[in-house]
Amino acid sequence: MSEGELRREERWLSALFFTLTLLYVTPFWSVHYLPTVDGPCHTYNAWILRHHDDPRYPLFQRYYEVNAAPFPNWLGHGVMALLMFVVPPLVAEKLLVSAYALTFLAGVWYLAGSVRPGGRWLAFLAFPFVFNHLFQYGFYNFSLSLALFPFILGFWWRYRNRPTSPAYVVGINLLLGLCYFAHILSFGLALVAIAVLWLATLRRDTWRNHMLHVPVLAPQGFLPIWYLTLEGGDSRASWWGFGYLFRYFVKLRTLWAFGAAQERLAMLLALTFFVLLALTLWREGLRPWRDDRAFLILAAVFTLLYFVSPEGTSGGTMLKYRLCLYPYLLLIPWLAPGCGPRWRRIGASLLALVADRKSTRLNSSHIT
Repeated sequence: MSEGELRREERWLSALFFTLTLLYVTPFWSVHYLPTVDGPCHTYNAWILRHHDDPRYPLFQRYYEVNAAPFPNWLGHGVMALLMFVVPPLVAEKLLVSAYALTFLAGVWYLAGSVRPGGRWLAFLAFPFVFNHLFQYGFYNFSLSLALFPFILGFWWRYRNRPTSPAYVVGINLLLGLCYFAHILSFGLALVAIAVLWLATLRRDTWRNHMLHVPVLAPQGFLPIWYLTLEGGDSRASWWGFGYLFRYFVKLRTLWAFGAAQERLAMLLALTFFVLLALTLWREGLRPWRDDRAFLILAAVFTLLYFVSPEGTSGGTMLKYRLCLYPYLLLIPWLAPGCGPRWRRIGASLLALVADRKSTRLNSSHIT
């Protein structure tokens, strides 16, 4: 393809992705209440935080104390509390979840373009992940951390050879700091992912420059060490047998929330991933090592983490449900099935159709 044709294809894909992204936000605004499990609790907590010093609510100061220690899970509550200075609580909640959806999809688009600029069409695979099981539970802080996760990896990848750039030093620490205050799981996994990518791209002739990543990222160790020292490292053993773990993973059951329609779409999406994986392995197996192959290693590492992790640790639970999401998302920037321009457009259109169907079913059957 000529450079002009590539630009036209990029514009077409960007327009389609942007349109579908807006469609994914509309269900939040089509109803009065968002039907999530824990969402109302988070909104109420943020409302208490907003009015804690309000003389109209004297009981708040009597029965609640604001703990300003740098714990994770502050981000969602803090953002909603600030928004409630200008908008009602229900609007603040909708703005928060809209920001989650927009950030998550933009992050996957950014990551895919950072690793393989010509493979951005595969970012359409991420749309069904927006309304995952954890989001339907109302785990807003975890959802925000999941949205920041691809941005962190994409940003690190773009600056992997420029660790002394002021933009990188400030940007990577800001993104990781926001991720920590959203949820410590995605924060920890982001550090693990950066470590794996760092090792996979280490070269004898550039190792001195590569080592500069260590002091840049060293400040990110202080808060999690403080938190884990405070919470302890007690873990809860998993009750899932290997057979159930395997079926949950290959069927992408973490995307099921309401019924058979989502089950079928999740299984179709998982099959699509496995087909694309097989095609890419066959194609890439004939080529020498490239740095972007580190994302395949990373997806394998995170798959292993899913299978060997406990059910909960340091006060957190439902690790398996959460960890099931990451290996699939990490494959997206590496997948390269070798499709030509026509097949890329067809593939993007089909993925957009599946994503639109998931959003439409959710909107018509469960939110309205």
